[in-house]
Amino acid sequence: MEWGLYKKIVKDAVDFGIEKIQLHFQGEPLLYKRFPDMVKEAKKYGLSTQVFTNGLPLTEKKADEIILAGLDSLRFSVDGASQETYELNRVGGEFKKVYRNMAMMVDRAKKRKSSIDLLWQFIALSNNEHEIEKAKKLAKTINIPFFVKTFAESVPGLTPRNPKFRRKLHVKPCTDIYRSTFVYYTGEVVVCCYDLEGQHVVGDLKEQSLIEVWNSEKYKTMRTHINNADQNPEDEPEICKNCLKWTHKDYLPQAVSLIDGEKRLTSDLNGANDLV
Repeated sequence: MEWGLYKKIVKDAVDFGIEKIQLHFQGEPLLYKRFPDMVKEAKKYGLSTQVFTNGLPLTEKKADEIILAGLDSLRFSVDGASQETYELNRVGGEFKKVYRNMAMMVDRAKKRKSSIDLLWQFIALSNNEHEIEKAKKLAKTINIPFFVKTFAESVPGLTPRNPKFRRKLHVKPCTDIYRSTFVYYTGEVVVCCYDLEGQHVVGDLKEQSLIEVWNSEKYKTMRTHINNADQNPEDEPEICKNCLKWTHKDYLPQAVSLIDGEKRLTSDLNGANDLV
C-alpha cells in the first residue's frame, strides 16, 4: 500500500469514529517493511491496533520495533504442535522457528515491560485436533495465552471430529457489516472479510473519504440487501449465500442467534468477537 494512501485511510477512520484498526487482510503483514510505521501512525490518533501473523518473518529487531511502535495486540496463527502437523496447514512453514519466535516475542515484551496482548491462536481441524493438548502445554511453557478457534467448515474434509470445535452459525441478518469494513491495499473498500476477490467493491478511498463511501448508494444498497436476506433471498449478495458464519434460520438446526450472549463462536472469550 502506498504510504500516503495509508495515512489517509487512518485519518478517514478517525474522522468516521472508528476506534480499532486491524493491520492485516488476507496476507502476511510482517513482510511489509514499514509495518512498525503503520502502527505508529495509527497510535498517533489513539487507535487500538491489532495484527494476525503466521510469525515466521519475525526477528528480534522486528519484535522490538513492533513493541516500541505501541502495537496493542498480536495474534500468532499456528495450527499444529509438531512439524509434521504444522506443515499440513502452513505449507513451507517451520514449526520450531515459529515456536521460537513466539517465545522470543514474549521475552522481548517482558524485557520492554510492554502491555502488548500476545496470543497463540490454534484453528481446530481434523488433522490437528489430536495435538491441542500438546499445544496448550507448549504455550504454557513459554507463557503465551492459548486459544482454540473453531473451524468454519469451508473444506468438509478438514472438519474436526470433536463437535465442540465446529463453528456454530449465527442466524441472519448479518450484523458484522455495522461493526467493520475492509480495505484492500489499492484503497478499494469491501463490506466483508470473505470478499477476497472484490466481488462487491462499494468505494475507493483513493477518491473518496470513508464517510462518503459509507453513505454511498452502493454501500446502502448492500446493507439493505443483507438486512432483508430472509424476506428477499433473491436479492441477497452472492457472496453471502454460502457464508461460513451466518445462515438463514430455516437452514440449520444448530444455528445460534447472536442475541444469545451465552453462546459464543468459541469456548474462550479470546476471539469471541472475531469476524471470521
